[in-house]
Order: sequence, then C-alpha cells, then structure tokens
Amino acid sequence: MNGSRERVFKAFRHELPDRTPLFELYWPYHPVHWEVCGQTVATDMRLAWDALAEGIAWEELVEAEAQCDVRMARHFGLDLMHIKCSSPRHYTRPRKLGPDAWELGGVRYAWNERTKLVEPQGVVSGNWEDANRSEAAFTAAVNSPDFDRFEVDPAAFARFERVQELLRAAGDDIVTMAEVGNGTGAAFYPPFMYIWMLETPELYERWLNRQRRYGQDVTAEFLRRGADVVALGGDVSGDRGPVISPALYRQYILPAIREHVDQVHAGGALAVYTSDGNHWPIRDAFFFESGIDGYKEVDQAAGMTMERLLREGVKDRVTIIGNIDARHILCRGTPDDVRRDVRSCLEWGRKTPGGHILHTSHSIHEDVPVANYLALVDEYRRYFGLSSLG
Repeated sequence: MNGSRERVFKAFRHELPDRTPLFELYWPYHPVHWEVCGQTVATDMRLAWDALAEGIAWEELVEAEAQCDVRMARHFGLDLMHIKCSSPRHYTRPRKLGPDAWELGGVRYAWNERTKLVEPQGVVSGNWEDANRSEAAFTAAVNSPDFDRFEVDPAAFARFERVQELLRAAGDDIVTMAEVGNGTGAAFYPPFMYIWMLETPELYERWLNRQRRYGQDVTAEFLRRGADVVALGGDVSGDRGPVISPALYRQYILPAIREHVDQVHAGGALAVYTSDGNHWPIRDAFFFESGIDGYKEVDQAAGMTMERLLREGVKDRVTIIGNIDARHILCRGTPDDVRRDVRSCLEWGRKTPGGHILHTSHSIHEDVPVANYLALVDEYRRYFGLSSLG
C-alpha cells in the first residue's frame, strides 16, 4: 500500500496509485468540524466571536486552528490537505451587544442558526453613486506613489508552520497545499475594472502588476516553509464561459498564471489552478498552455464533467481535483444520491492511470449537510475496501 505522499504524487505523475487520493477543503466553522473537534474557538463562529470580543490571545487562536486542521485531515483520512493563512495577529475586537449579537466597524452582526455563521445585519448592496465613488477611490489608490509598496506579514504563515510541525512530530506524510492569488481571478473584479482593461489599460496593468508581485512574495514564503502544492487562483469563468474575452484572457491573465506556475515549479512544488465555471471556450490556454499540474474547483454543474475532461484529453495531462457536485447533489440530495455521485466520479477518474484526486467541485460550504459529507467519505472508503469511520 502507498502512503499519502506516494499516492498523491503518483496521481500527479499520471500513474495509477493503490487508490484515488482524497482531498477536501472545509469552510471555516462548518458543523462537520464539530463531529471531529467539538465546538471550540476554531470550529464554532459564535464561540470565536465571543473569544475575540474578550481579547483572546492570537497564539491561542493559531494553535486551535492548526490542531483542528490536523485532526480533520487524520480523521477523514485525507491524503492532501489545504491549510489557510492564520487569523490576523492584530485583529479588531468586536463588541458584544447581547446573546448572539456583536458590533464591528459600525455594523451589527448576529448568529444565523441556519448557516451556523455570524453574519452582518441590514447591509444592502451599493447603488450607482456608491459604485462611482468606489471607482474614484480605487483609481486614486492605484495612482498613488505608495501603491507599489507593501509588506508580507510573517504572522500570516504561523498556522501553516504549526500544522507542518504537528505532522512531522506524528510522522504523518499528508501532502500540504497552500493557496495564493495573484490578481488573475477576473470573476471577482469590480465592474469598472473590465472597462479599464479596454479603455485605460495602464491603470489595470499597474494594479495587476502589484497583485502579481504580492502573490509572488507570499508564494515564496509558503515554498520556503515546505508547501508541496500551491493552489493559484481564482475564478476566471462563469456558467456560460469566461468572464472576459478569450483575447483578454490571453493578453493579461494567461501570462500572469504562467509566471506564477514557473515560480512554484522552480520552488520544487506543484501548481494547481482554482476556478469555478465553464472553461471550454479557453480550453487550450487554461489547461495546456498555462503549465498547471492540477485543476481544482472542477465545476460539474457548469459543464466541466469528468466524462468530458476525459474525452477531451484534459485528465491525461492535468490532474483533476474533484468532482463531486457541491452545487446541487451535496446540498439538496440524499446521502444515497451522494454515494452514487462518488462512485460515478471514482469510476470515471480511474478510466486512465492517475490524474485524479477525489474532492468536491468546490468545498464543504454552509449549504452542505454534515450527513452528506459523511456519506461521501464513507462511500469513498467502501469503494476501496477501507473500514467505515463509523
């Protein structure tokens, strides 16, 4: 039997491992954490906000987060784990207003029993005048002489370092993934930035160059700390295709991705791109010309199905990290529906050697019932003849 490292790296080399590696990304405070770690400041947002209001020590937060990361990975048998940045060292304390209510930055927050999250109250989307003011402020910032100056806070990597220490101390060989953006997530651009790309490209290019340099500095820190995989991102497409034209994608986004991939490879790690959406209109650029080793957030509901990824030759060249449907089946389906999706995904993934790591099409987010995620892991274990987690 292979260990986790051999299993994951075989998948990336497009060789057949003993079983498909398992990966998952858990949203902070999702109740699935409670099944493994109990309700703590790292797993329950209500407890976390109370602790923040009381002035909890930053070191205590980081330790709780790292311990939770490792316990989740061990419990569910992950071969590849995603490690987030630490909570800010100098965080702003919310003010406790009453049971399940807080104030932060002039906004009232309250506990949402359905989502199990602390959420802002009475916040509405901005109007046209707000958008114009935002663009004006953004333009002023980009034109500022200080815009290109930044510092990377070393405290952001404390959680990653602590997880690595815990894994080494226990002799675990779980593969670690960091995640770093560098301005390529075009789906998250404010609307005016699309106009900049066409009408004032010098503004857009100055903004993008800063994001690229910042992302490179953060990436260098993760590589120095032993990241095995770096996830790049984020979203460049929606359900109907790329959010910008293929020409603009090639002009601006692809070179930034390739530069980032080259940095990761030079540091001895693997590069995975993270993006929802339908990428078929930019297939060659996105998958083949970018140089990426893997593809995460494989959006089955947007047409990025395992069947087509196999048919079009993507899976033979790029490792697919997915593709359990986290938009519909995991949210609204029954545990039996989830089990069927897991089996189908595994069967498609094993039609050619390697090239597949099982993961949801996005993450275990607020709309995924705990029972459905437990069914996912249980069916995965059953498929490969492993004992149930019980």
